[in-house]
Amino acid sequence: MELDALPEFSSWNSDEPSGKVLTKLLSLPEKYKTVLYLYYIEEYSVKEISEMLGHKESTIQTQKEKMFQNILTQSQNENTRRRGLPPMKHVRSAVLAAVLMVCLTTTAFAAAYLGIDETFLKFLNPVNHEQAEYLSNGAYVVDKQVANEKGTLTIKQVIGDSNLTYILMDFTAPKGTVLNAARYRFMVDTMTTDQDTQSYGFEVVDDGNPIDNKVSLVMRIMTKNSIAGQTVHFKLKDLQAADPLPGVFETVIPGSWETSFKLDFKEYSTLYQIDQNITMFGYRAVLKTISVSPISISLKIEGKSLKEIDEAAGRLRKSDVNEFKYLDNYPITINYKDGTAETTSIFTGWTLTEFGVQMLTIKTFENVINDKEIASIVFFNKEIPINN
Repeated sequence: MELDALPEFSSWNSDEPSGKVLTKLLSLPEKYKTVLYLYYIEEYSVKEISEMLGHKESTIQTQKEKMFQNILTQSQNENTRRRGLPPMKHVRSAVLAAVLMVCLTTTAFAAAYLGIDETFLKFLNPVNHEQAEYLSNGAYVVDKQVANEKGTLTIKQVIGDSNLTYILMDFTAPKGTVLNAARYRFMVDTMTTDQDTQSYGFEVVDDGNPIDNKVSLVMRIMTKNSIAGQTVHFKLKDLQAADPLPGVFETVIPGSWETSFKLDFKEYSTLYQIDQNITMFGYRAVLKTISVSPISISLKIEGKSLKEIDEAAGRLRKSDVNEFKYLDNYPITINYKDGTAETTSIFTGWTLTEFGVQMLTIKTFENVINDKEIASIVFFNKEIPINN
C-alpha cells in the first residue's frame, strides 16, 4: 500500500462548502482515510499505525498531518466567511464528527478500516453487520505483487481459522486480454508451510468487472492445524480457465509466479473439547473436538476402526443429480437458537484419515455461517450443545 500518491488538498477549491470537502475526502482511496480514522478517531499512535499498515512512521506522520490540517484550514475558512472565526477546537471536533458519521455508514470505509477488502466481503457474504465486523477484525492485509511479462499477481488479504485459510488475490493479464471464463485456477507448483498435509483450491470472486483483463480469486487452503502466524512460500504456475461444470480446465496464460508472505491473520475458531463416544457405520469411535468458526466447522475423531469407517463411507459415496457433486458421508446438522437447522448434505470440505486411528473432517459452506447463534451440532446421532 503506497502512500506517496496522495492528491494535494491545496488543489481543491477552498470556496466549496465543508460538506463537499468531506465528500472529496471520502472519495479518496480507503488506505488514506484509514490513516485519518486510526489516528483521530481510534487514537492509535503513529508508531502503532505504521506497524499495522507496514509503513515508516515518518510517512504516516507526514500524510496524516497534511490531510487533516488542510481539511481544518478549508473548514475554518468556510466558517470564517459565514460567521467569523470559530475556535479551532470546534472546527476540529465538527470535522471529526462528520468524518466519523459519514465513514461509518459506508461499507467501503468500514472494510478498509477494519481490514477486509470489499471483494472478500462479497465472497463471504456475512449474515449481519456484527459478523462483518468480526470477520474484518481477523483479516490480515498483505498487498504483495509478483509481476512478469505474462501478468501481475497481487496477494491482497488473508483470513482463516484453525483449519481453513482463505487468500484473496488478483491476477492482471496484459492489456487486450479478456478474462471472462466461469472458472479459473492456478496449478500449485510449490507450497510450503509447517503442515505436511494440505488441500487447496480456487474460486472466482465477482470483482464488478467481468470482461476486463483482471480476475479476482480466493485460494482455499485446508490444513490439519492452523497456519496463522506462519510464512507461506508458494509458486503458482499456469493460469487455467474452464466453463461451468463439466467444463475442463485449459491453460490460458502460461507462466509462474513465486512469492512468500506472512499469514498474520487472527483465528476465528472456538475449540470445544468433546471426548464422547459415537457410532459411525456400526463402528465405535470417539469425537474428540469440534472447532467452530464462521467459515468452517472441523471435527476430530479417534478410534481403532477408522480405516473400516472410511471404507464404509467410500462404499456409500454416490453422486448427487450432478455427477460432479457428492453426498457428504460424514454430515453434520447445525441447530440454531431460533429453531432453524441446516445439514451438510453435499460434501464441500476435506476429510483426512491418518494411520487409521485419527480423522479430521472440515466442513465448508457456500456462505459463512452464523456461528454465534449455534445451539448444537449433531454428528452421527450425537447432539453436542454449543455454548456461545
